[in-house]
Amino acid sequence: MSSTDDSTRRRFFYGYAVVAGAWIAMFVSAGSQYSFAIFQPVLLDEFGWTRGMISLGLTLSLITMPAFSLVGAYLVDRIGPRWTVIIGGVIGSIGLGLLSTITEMWHFILLYGVLTPMGLALSYMIATLSTVRRWFMRRAALMVAIAMTGSGLGIVCLVPAGNFMIETWGFRTGYIAFGVLLLVGAVLGGSLIKKDPESSGTYPDGRKPTEEELRARDDFMAREECWSLREVFKTRSCWLYICAQLGTTVAVIGLLGHLLIWGEDLGVPRETMSLVYGFVFVLAAVVGRLLGGFISDWYMARFNISRKPILYFNVLGVGLGVFLCPLAGGITGVVLVSALLGLSYGSGLAVFPTYQGDLFGVVNMPMLFGVFGLFIAGFGSLGPILYGFCYDALGSYNVAFIITGVLCVLSAACLLFLKPPPRKSPQSTDN
Repeated sequence: MSSTDDSTRRRFFYGYAVVAGAWIAMFVSAGSQYSFAIFQPVLLDEFGWTRGMISLGLTLSLITMPAFSLVGAYLVDRIGPRWTVIIGGVIGSIGLGLLSTITEMWHFILLYGVLTPMGLALSYMIATLSTVRRWFMRRAALMVAIAMTGSGLGIVCLVPAGNFMIETWGFRTGYIAFGVLLLVGAVLGGSLIKKDPESSGTYPDGRKPTEEELRARDDFMAREECWSLREVFKTRSCWLYICAQLGTTVAVIGLLGHLLIWGEDLGVPRETMSLVYGFVFVLAAVVGRLLGGFISDWYMARFNISRKPILYFNVLGVGLGVFLCPLAGGITGVVLVSALLGLSYGSGLAVFPTYQGDLFGVVNMPMLFGVFGLFIAGFGSLGPILYGFCYDALGSYNVAFIITGVLCVLSAACLLFLKPPPRKSPQSTDN
């Protein structure tokens, strides 16, 4: 081994600072995005809106965020992930702050459904996760998982804190506080993020890949491939990859938007459901992310197989969880179902983005991540509407649970047939 490689190994690897920056940015962004569940009951009481009506704001947010993520992907390639995250924090904090002034439904829809998610689209996943994935190969899933624990812990810490602020000072002060936190966190986290290891004069994971790794592992062979959007969407792998995530996205996003009031329907107090949301579902999801990332990296390095076993657990575990929801009859059932859903859903949150890099490389990852997210989150945005209007029409969420459970089974079937696309030359292609 050369002296250059020895010195590279001894130096502090800046990729860990990138993970820290991504963690901070995702901590405040996720806390802001998922605050809907704690503000929803208060807004229903304050303004007399229906569950279906207020779910339109969440659904529009879930459509706007992935749509504007394409802008985020463009900015990552043009001005870098650092400024993309910081600009997003500024825009999102303005939207959250202005939510403190709402008096009409259209105010909520415009600010929560459009302006705030425009900012979160830049500060949340596109700029952070795609950059972390570029900095790592051997520990890619684990590092992405660690970064994503920022989003989970952001919900764990900020949702109960936000609930306390709402009860103490009202929802208007709560929105102002979330805006300030988003701004500070995005500026601090974004300042730590750099584009990729090559631009910093080092290698992924801080050391040069061996010839054996380059020959034996599909993810190493795919790293420098540059897939255009046109080429990607011509492959069957692309569409199966997207469809494999649709069921879990609809199921979990739909349920999370109604989790607190679903628990109230079962006789569980709102304050208790807030704790279930933050300390059961989300902590289970954090554990799932770490386990999923660590296990998939371990068996890939040991056996040279794909990450799909973890992804099967993700899809089928969520499907089982929503099928069991109609049987939950009180706090014990709610806790058990929430833990199962959190653990299984969390296991795939870090592994699916990492698997994208295994399939199509990391050169054009921000744009591909943004486009895939547009399809996945766009379809997932139907979840809150499905749950809200099923309740409005039938007086329960049971039909929504059954529908989303079936969608998870269909997603598992798509995962079964998902294979890597044929390898291609790493040269740049047209977009």
